[in-house]
Amino acid sequence: MSSISTRYGKSSEFDSFAVSLHQCLKRHEQALEDEGLGKEVRELSRWIERAYGGSLTALEALEQHGPRDLIELKDRVILALEEQQRIAEESPAVNRRKDKEQQKYADALHDVSEALDQLIKVVTPANIEAKKGDQGMKLVTPVKDGQPTDGSIGEESRAKVAEALSGMLASTYSLYVKSLFYHWNVTGPHFHGLHQLFEEHYQDLHEAGDDIAERIRAIGHFTPGTLKAFGKLSKVEDDDELPNSAEDMLRNLKTAHGVCASEARKVLNVAEEVGDEVTADLMVERMRFHDEASWMLGASL
Repeated sequence: MSSISTRYGKSSEFDSFAVSLHQCLKRHEQALEDEGLGKEVRELSRWIERAYGGSLTALEALEQHGPRDLIELKDRVILALEEQQRIAEESPAVNRRKDKEQQKYADALHDVSEALDQLIKVVTPANIEAKKGDQGMKLVTPVKDGQPTDGSIGEESRAKVAEALSGMLASTYSLYVKSLFYHWNVTGPHFHGLHQLFEEHYQDLHEAGDDIAERIRAIGHFTPGTLKAFGKLSKVEDDDELPNSAEDMLRNLKTAHGVCASEARKVLNVAEEVGDEVTADLMVERMRFHDEASWMLGASL
């Protein structure tokens, strides 16, 4: 294979990891096809074959599939793996055959993710900078994108905290939307006071959501950021229709704040277990807010 620019790492490393990835893709070809990744996998396999066979220079290969393309594919692989894990948790296999099938997909996605990660390390320049807009809102995914992360806790521990925080973020956002919905539509003799109270709460929730999301990013993970993702992760129940009275709004919000306080306590336990003091402090503040909000809403009934 043509020698690769030193800017992108040693040629021997590129050769080794490219071949390893190619073998991994071939080994798990059917499982990846079943996961809807067949087209991308076939294209990447052809790219490796051409580069390794000498019909494509190393730099031409990198122009076709640079670090960002490989990272995007890895993100898709990890999202598929997370979906497999979710299915396994929500619908446990009822027989050995089904269990082996689920494990086959999980093993395939994990192996490909690891192989991609090795190649990404080689082809990513040390000084590469993420372009603005690249940090799109995605499901929580372990990343190694050159961004600063909290190195005080291990990678596995960061993943646990990020997963717990993602649920907290989704519940926070759901409660933010609920509070805003009620702020817009509350009526009755106590309109002014409740209108103002709901506004104070949704403003706090908006800022809190930003703090939680930034903490997830600080420990090296992407945040959830779609309504579909929030709907799956949130423990706060959405409204099918506008409540009949201000009293019903107060009861709904009180319940939702209790849910969020419970979520914050769960995240706190995870953070304390792995020694993540920053996240623990953040959750103490969220518990304080939700407990106080529940008291104020209950007192307004």
